[in-house]
Amino acid sequence: MPASFCHLAVHIVFSTKNRKTWLKKPFADEMYGYLNGIIKNLNGIPLAIGGIEDHIHILCLAPKEISMVEFMTKLKANSSKWFREHARQDFHWQDGYAAFSVSKSNIESVKNYIEHQEDHHHNTTTEEEFNALLKKHWNPDKLKEKQMI
Repeated sequence: MPASFCHLAVHIVFSTKNRKTWLKKPFADEMYGYLNGIIKNLNGIPLAIGGIEDHIHILCLAPKEISMVEFMTKLKANSSKWFREHARQDFHWQDGYAAFSVSKSNIESVKNYIEHQEDHHHNTTTEEEFNALLKKHWNPDKLKEKQMI
């Protein structure tokens, strides 16, 4: 096989430092556009970017050339630098992130979920949403049953 093929769909979530509500209009839309550009520059393919004032959701095909850690470091560092330069604020992302693999059959539903974040958060706090995502993707009891941990 002369070339490598990777289809690494990932749903990424990360928050503003101390969950400050920095991502208000018009900066939120500008930030989404800037993140879109960073992902493309890193050889990823952005599929959906959205969120609310204190956190971001990204659905993308991750680049195969760099690790997830390097990808996230560059994504967060470049976007926070851009925000500080444009908003003249002491903006930072919170340390860490969550990244969940997404099967090809679920890409459209995750994309829809991200595109409707504002509606979703009328009934759910950021913390409740994140805990639900963790519960959905991480169940140590099932892994123990299968002798995986």
